[in-house]
Amino acid sequence: MSFPDNCIKGIPNSQYLVADGSVASHLFYFKREHTRNDGWIEQSINWEDNSSVARFTLDQRKENGEIQFKAGVAVVPRDEIDRIRRRPTITSNILSYERQHSTNNPYHGNILLQEDVPNLTMKKIAAGLALAVSNIIPQSQE
Repeated sequence: MSFPDNCIKGIPNSQYLVADGSVASHLFYFKREHTRNDGWIEQSINWEDNSSVARFTLDQRKENGEIQFKAGVAVVPRDEIDRIRRRPTITSNILSYERQHSTNNPYHGNILLQEDVPNLTMKKIAAGLALAVSNIIPQSQE
């Protein structure tokens, strides 16, 4: 399966932004409660299939109608995820990604981490993903 050049990660609020204008690494922390039966921990993203996906992601709303990503979205190049996957300090096959369409979101996918990865390694990967962000698109003020 081929994947677009970029994925889009929503930024829930300003606590995930750093004063220098970058994203904090904890935006990319994998939460163990999102572990699937196959041993992967999911981290939700949208794949940038076309130029409308960033706006689609910015417009996503919670069940209560509230904007989901109040601080905007971060764009992560797929080749940067692949670069992290190939690092000699990262055990092979612990980081991956997938496409996982949903009825309301044809762009949805996940960055995946093996569930048995130590927390320090997960934080190292999260920092690498945060450093890989190529663009931050802020939520427009309505």
